[in-house]
Parts: sequence; C-alpha cells; structure tokens
Amino acid sequence: MPFSSSVRNAAYSEAMLEIHIHSSAWKHHQHIGNRTYSSLIAHVSYFPCQLPEELLPKDALQLSLRGALKSNPGFSFENIDVTAYPYSALTSKTPPCADLLHSWDPSSMALLLESAGEERLKTKASRMEASISERGEDQILYEEIMASFGYKHNSAAFRQLASRLPVKTLRDECEGDILKGYSLLAGVSGLLPAKISQKWHPETRSFVRQLWDNWWRNQSKWKTRCMSADIWRLSGLRPQNSPLRRLAAAASLFAAEDRLSTKLTGISTSDFKSWHENIQLLFKTANPVSYWNRRLSLSGATQKSDIALVGIDRIAAIESNVFLPFLTTRSLSIRRLISNLPPEHNNSLIRLAAFNLFGRDHNPSLYRHGLRQQGLIQIFHDFCLSNRSACLDCRLPQALKSFHSHK
Repeated sequence: MPFSSSVRNAAYSEAMLEIHIHSSAWKHHQHIGNRTYSSLIAHVSYFPCQLPEELLPKDALQLSLRGALKSNPGFSFENIDVTAYPYSALTSKTPPCADLLHSWDPSSMALLLESAGEERLKTKASRMEASISERGEDQILYEEIMASFGYKHNSAAFRQLASRLPVKTLRDECEGDILKGYSLLAGVSGLLPAKISQKWHPETRSFVRQLWDNWWRNQSKWKTRCMSADIWRLSGLRPQNSPLRRLAAAASLFAAEDRLSTKLTGISTSDFKSWHENIQLLFKTANPVSYWNRRLSLSGATQKSDIALVGIDRIAAIESNVFLPFLTTRSLSIRRLISNLPPEHNNSLIRLAAFNLFGRDHNPSLYRHGLRQQGLIQIFHDFCLSNRSACLDCRLPQALKSFHSHK
C-alpha cells in the first residue's frame, strides 16, 4: 500500500504554497498545468532540486529547506507539531475512507494499521540511518532520546542541548562519574540555579552545592555554549516531566562508561517480554543522582515513595520511535518486537486519525497496540494532513481499495 512522504498545499487568501519532501513530487502528483495551483507563489521542498521554470506557474519561487534546517541544531522532523498545521476542520459528513472501512472486518482494519505502522518504522529507520552516517550511532541515540525526554514542550530545547554538549564530550568530561555528567548537563542547559535559596530543604541546598562544586570548574570553558534558561518551558508541566529530573535520567544513560548503543544491541530481540523487561531496566537501574528518587522539584516536599525518572508511557514511546528504528539500522530482526509493541499514551493526532478513519463511535481497542498507533500516525501524515480539499480529492479511498484487494 502506498504511504507517500509528501505534504500538500496550504492556501492563505489568494497565495498558495506547495510543500514536498522531493521537488519531483510536483510532477508525480500531476500538478503541472492544474488550475488549482495557478496562484502558487512558492514551491518548497526539503531536498534541493530545481525544476524547469516552465513546469511551475509564472514567477513562482523554488525554495529548498535542507541546508537551513540542517544548520539549525534545534530542528527535528520529530519535533514538528503536526496538530498545529491548518488541516481541514472536522465536519459531520462521514469521510469516504470511513465509508469504505465500515464494511471491513476488524482483522482487515488491524492489518491495514499494522502495514502502515511498519512503513512508518521503515521511514524512521531510513532517516536515522542517514543521520548516523553523519554524526554516529551514539550521538543520534543521544539526540533522539533527549528530544523524547522533552516530550511536547521541551523537545527542541533538549535536542539543542544534545547538540551543544555532544555525547562523546559528555563522556570524556565526566569520565564515568554520572553526578559530574549531570552537573555538566544542568550547567550547559542553563537550568542550574544561580543562587541557593535558604527556603530550600537542607538536603536540596547540599545537593545544589554539590552540583556547583562540579560545575564551577567548567563554567568558563562552556560559557559561550551555555543555553538560556528562558528557552525552557518550566510552567504548566506535569511535575514528573521537569527538565532537571529528565537530565538526571540522561546522565544515567549517557554519562556512564558503557555506551547505550552497546547495551541496546546486546539485548536479545528473540522474545518481546524479555526484551521489554531489559529495556525497562536500562531506565530503572539504581540512579546515582539519588536526590530525585523522591523529589519532583528543588522547592517541593519529599514524596512518600520513589518516583521513576522516566515513566512507562515515555519508555514505550522511546521503544517505538527510537530503539526499534535504531535496531533496524543494525539489520537486527524486530519482527517479534513490533508484533507485541505496547501502546503509547493516546495523543490528539492518534485520536483525530482514528476519528477520520473509523467514525465517532468506533471501538478504540482496535488500536490499543503500539504498531497500530504508528500506523494511524503514518496514515494521518500521508493523507489527512496533506489534503486540503475536505476529502474531495483525497487518494486514501483508492489506496484502501487497492490494499483490500491485495491483502
């Protein structure tokens, strides 16, 4: 089943932009001579390639974003909030794809989502492989997991930190001392408090002094690369998602002497349950930054029980979006893993895609599976996100018919 990588037009008043990954999609999508695109002012692509001027409307600009985006350390495709894109508002009219799927049995719908999910994993692996060739396995794992630690609001900030303080430098500087690595991460991020408040608990004051004992030796060396604290969103977050807590998890994973890539590829993929338990252990091994075991903030009270630095849902997201694509780049078999992939926390994109495909009153148990959720996201990207015609010229119904006839 075709799941393309194009993103279709966004129209504002009389001006129109057409956005593709590859500029050649302008021809493949049969836009040449189409009056719908007569008001086009710019054709934007990721990869550079100039089309002959006669193929585009008169005076239309051609822009390639790859160079500019690659030079921006805070940019990542995974960091794009597609729910902010101006796709068509939902209407009471049933989409053509939902009409078609209404007659399908649940096993066929499950197969559709799993097929799309596998395509999404392949796409992620291909993108990761290209990045690995430029910056290496350990750095890419570091960047992707850091971005995942930032969740929605701080993903770009975490990714920028991973660029400013590369994983090799982190390991070299701290020499296996995880607390020293945490101090370096906190200092470069701009999140290490400049002053110690006398209102804090004595344990907190002692902890921050310990961080400063490590950081002051490096402060001048990193002065030009330190981030500003206002880059981070610190309000309106779940306390468990505090960036300072997440950095403790990052230090445990990446400041240790053993590389995460070595640990990850050393875990057998022959049995999902065993693999999943070992992945959980990577995040739950005793944390040397023990201050955060029962604390959610520097100013908060001590909790009655331990609180995980990385929750189950976040680990599931990292398994799907980082670890499985990474293992694919190593040509390791993940078949038994993806067939048992746990679900992530449902987000607005997954809910919207499910609504479009299955209607308002569908049974959500159909996609309470990690691979099927990935499939919903892939279909949304390939069709729902890229269609601006209120479904009138959407190619998904035809793709569904082709898939159903060949399954």
